[in-house]
Amino acid sequence: MSNLETYCADQVKKYDYNRFLVTLFAPADVREDLFALFSFNHEVAKIREAVSEPMLGEIRLQWWREAIEGIVENKPRNHEVVLPLGTAFHKHGLKADMFLKVIEARTADLYDENPKTLADFENYLGATSGNLTKIAAYICGERDEHVLSLAYDLGLVWGLIGTVRAVRYHISLRKLSFPQDLMDEYGVTKRNIMAMDEGENIKNLVQGLCISAEKYLDQIAADKKLINKKTRPIFLLMALSRSYLNMIKKADYDPFKIDEKAGMFPRQFRLFFSALFGLM
Repeated sequence: MSNLETYCADQVKKYDYNRFLVTLFAPADVREDLFALFSFNHEVAKIREAVSEPMLGEIRLQWWREAIEGIVENKPRNHEVVLPLGTAFHKHGLKADMFLKVIEARTADLYDENPKTLADFENYLGATSGNLTKIAAYICGERDEHVLSLAYDLGLVWGLIGTVRAVRYHISLRKLSFPQDLMDEYGVTKRNIMAMDEGENIKNLVQGLCISAEKYLDQIAADKKLINKKTRPIFLLMALSRSYLNMIKKADYDPFKIDEKAGMFPRQFRLFFSALFGLM
C-alpha cells in the first residue's frame, strides 16, 4: 500500500491539510511515520469537541498515555493510529516523554479557562505544536539540539497563528485561548470575543501576536543554513506561516474577517516555490 493511501495519511489530509502538504516533501521512507505522528496529534487535539464534560476528556487522554506506554513495551494497542505510531517510535528511537508532554498539555483544552499569562500561552503552544514539530524533525533524522530547538520554536509560531485562525471555531466550543494578561493590556474581554466584537482592541491584540510570530520566524530564518536537506521539509511550515500572517494582515488583523479560501492558491504556490528554491 502506498504511504499516501493509509489510514493516517487520509486522516491528516482531511483534518490537517497543511501538514499533509509539508509531509509530501519529506523523504518517502519517513512519510508514513510523519502521518502517524500528525494523526496522533489530531486524535488528542479533537478530544475537547468529542466529549460533553472534562472528566470524559481526561479518560481519553489517559487512554493515550497508556497507549504510549504500550508502545514502549512493544505491546501496542490494536488501533489504526497506535500501530503505525509504534512502528515510527521504534524505527526512529523516539522517547515516551516526547508524546507524554503533548498529551499532558492537551489537558488544558478540556477546561474553559484561558491562559493567565503570555508565558503560559507560549508554554502551552510549545508543549503541543512545538513538541510535535520537534518530533517531526527528529523523525526526519535531525539530532542537532539547536536545530531541534528551531523546530520547537517554529511549532510554537504555527500554534500561535493557528490560535488566531481558529478564533471562530473556539467560540463555537465556548473556549477562549488568548492569554488574560494580554487581553487586559489591550482592553479585550471574554464577552468581546464571544460576541465577535470587531473593535480596534481585538485587532491590536491580534496584531501584537502576529508581530511576535514574525520575530520568531526571522530568528529561525537567521539559522537556516544549519537545517539539513532531510529536515528542511518540516521547516516549510515557515512559508505557510508567513502566508497566513499576510492573510491576517489583509483582514486588518480582524480574526472574524479572515478568508482562508481566498488565499489558498497563493499559499500553496508559496509552499511549492519555497520547497523548490529552499526559501524561508
